[in-house]
Amino acid sequence: MSKNISLKSIVDFKNDRINFYIPSYQRGYRWKSRQVSQLIDDIDSFSPTESTPFYFLQALAVAKDIENNRVNVVDGQQRLTTLKLILGEESGELPIDYAREANEALDKHFMRMAQKVIEEKLGETGTERRTEFCKKIKERCRFLYYEVDIDKELSTFYQLNSGKIPAKDSELVKCVMLTLGNDEASNVTKVRADEWDDIERMLNNNSFFSFITPRNTWKEDDGMTVLLRYAGLIPTKTEQEEEVFPFLTRILDELKTKSRVTIWKMIYSAFYRLSEWYNDPLMYHAFGAIVHQRNNKDIKPKTRKEILDAIEKMAEYKPKEDKNDYSNWGEDLFNYLLLSNVAFCWKRWPYRYSFEMHRQVEAWSIEHIFARNQKNLDEKELEEWLGNDYSKSVFDEYQKKCNEGKEKADDWLANKLDSRYPSTTEDNSVKNLALLPQNANSSLNNKLFEGKREAVSKWACDSWTDYWAPPVTEAVFMKSLPGLKLTLPYWSKEDKDSYIKSMSMNIASFIDALKNPVRL
Repeated sequence: MSKNISLKSIVDFKNDRINFYIPSYQRGYRWKSRQVSQLIDDIDSFSPTESTPFYFLQALAVAKDIENNRVNVVDGQQRLTTLKLILGEESGELPIDYAREANEALDKHFMRMAQKVIEEKLGETGTERRTEFCKKIKERCRFLYYEVDIDKELSTFYQLNSGKIPAKDSELVKCVMLTLGNDEASNVTKVRADEWDDIERMLNNNSFFSFITPRNTWKEDDGMTVLLRYAGLIPTKTEQEEEVFPFLTRILDELKTKSRVTIWKMIYSAFYRLSEWYNDPLMYHAFGAIVHQRNNKDIKPKTRKEILDAIEKMAEYKPKEDKNDYSNWGEDLFNYLLLSNVAFCWKRWPYRYSFEMHRQVEAWSIEHIFARNQKNLDEKELEEWLGNDYSKSVFDEYQKKCNEGKEKADDWLANKLDSRYPSTTEDNSVKNLALLPQNANSSLNNKLFEGKREAVSKWACDSWTDYWAPPVTEAVFMKSLPGLKLTLPYWSKEDKDSYIKSMSMNIASFIDALKNPVRL
């Protein structure tokens, strides 16, 4: 647990002689009647149990100003001010000074609204009902007290209000889950602390974290909250403003009806399941494919049946035979090509598809294996393409066609190579497409197949390259898939047929293994 995070009650504030100060950069008191009423109802209905001994009042971020003998409130002033209004100004139990003057009238307007709700629900200060409720606040309520350095006070405030939270949500959840309390034996809490450390170590393994986390996931910098989502502890949407610490809010809500032991079982079970899948060849590639399919930002718990259904849906993409059809270049095509890559790697375990490299790709594109806009062949290239049919006079004839235009040169090549030539028209079918990062695709420009092969080969051998080719794309240009003609320096009709056959067979085997897992 971070040393600057602790649990504190109103009584602790009094004993520590804390004088709170609301700096001028704060917007002022703006809680509406509904929010004040909700807080009162929540505290009033709360009954401490062994599993939930305290009502948690959310996080209170502060900066200690030693020079002025006060504690500046960075975040949490709305709840803190509401508690002061309930306790009563004259009680002196929660001293708060306010620096703001520009909107003082507006602040007082909202405070009068709050006072009205408080008096309607609890009566005036000194009445039996109000006194009893104030006793509940002092005895049963705790703040998560988060202290930041005074020199980081303003930057922390701006970060909190822009969503860039220096106090990670999971740090506050950790405080709740690992604080020793009378709801459980100390050895139970200590074991949980060790298990928490194990989880954090695993989440710091970039390969594992990349396996479970889609790119650009909400608050992905806080790895533990990704796991909380898999445990089903997803923040609850409300009509109120978005919580600064939404996962903490969800955990505190759960603690109203569940013990820490029960909640931890949910979290650790999710971690254990994901760890098992990470080390299982089939589940690693199946679950990873679902996580990283196009536009997937929805992290939810998954069963094996849900995973199979999702994989079968990815495999439903039907490669179109129409070579001029661009309409099927969408998410389904991307997901199908991704699925072909994970199925390819699964058959070659312990060779893994690298979701770590996959996540680093800023933008994906679909690459033509043989592009119609490729450059004209030089003399050496034409000789490689034509083989025994090549002669100097044939090259001169080709050069003449090139001068007449690209289309004439392509028609001439098609006539010379017959069925071996890829196509006389642009082929946009999956037989002529492969997955590539956009920057890698751009770097290939209009190179011939052989030029692309050389580039991809260099990327595979150079660990410092800026480019990465997924395994199936690499196998295509290396012509290492079954049935591809390694001796041909271009992408033939036979190559296309072998390519789609290889993808289909790998995916079918992959799905069959998911349907019929081997029981050891």
